Amino acid sequence: MHVLAGLILIAAGGALAAQSRTVPKEFDHVRTLGRALSEFRDSRIHVVAAYYYSQINHDSPWLLIQLGTMGVAAMKIERNAIELVTPKGRVVRLASQTRWAADARRNTLLLQQSTSLRHPVSSYFTPTNGGTGLRFFARPPGMGTVQEVVYLKRDELAVGDLLFESPTRLWDEGTHALFIRYDGAEAVLPIELR
Repeated sequence: MHVLAGLILIAAGGALAAQSRTVPKEFDHVRTLGRALSEFRDSRIHVVAAYYYSQINHDSPWLLIQLGTMGVAAMKIERNAIELVTPKGRVVRLASQTRWAADARRNTLLLQQSTSLRHPVSSYFTPTNGGTGLRFFARPPGMGTVQEVVYLKRDELAVGDLLFESPTRLWDEGTHALFIRYDGAEAVLPIELR
């Protein structure tokens, strides 16, 4: 019985350890443009994250990041491969459609208020193979198809919103890190909340 309890504690400890990650002190392949836009570019992928609304409105449970991405080869981006790491090292996964829909009234207001602070992230790309949406969320809830995986052709641009829910109901000020894993690699961008 004690051996089983010990194994359960070890397994639980491993699960907790997986929920902690460090925000890098330096971000490779990144340049910051303006007060709330980060751009990651290496030999495989180009990613732009804009968060103008959330930079000044992060005293609520929800954080909005506009994302654009394009690869030099075909690739897939899975919903569960996107996470935000807080300055204290807490890992926050991309919100589920169920959680987003459960807070529909607050989220409708967030989307309305963010309209004037949206940034044209697609203007940072020159796609030669068309474009598609990152449809990880349906708005309004229950309307439209939600994707768990986005498949991109070579030089195809994908644009959409990323929505994260804070486990503490508020977002701390400081540098967060947006991790996007794809095909055995990852892009890491700073998200600075002031």
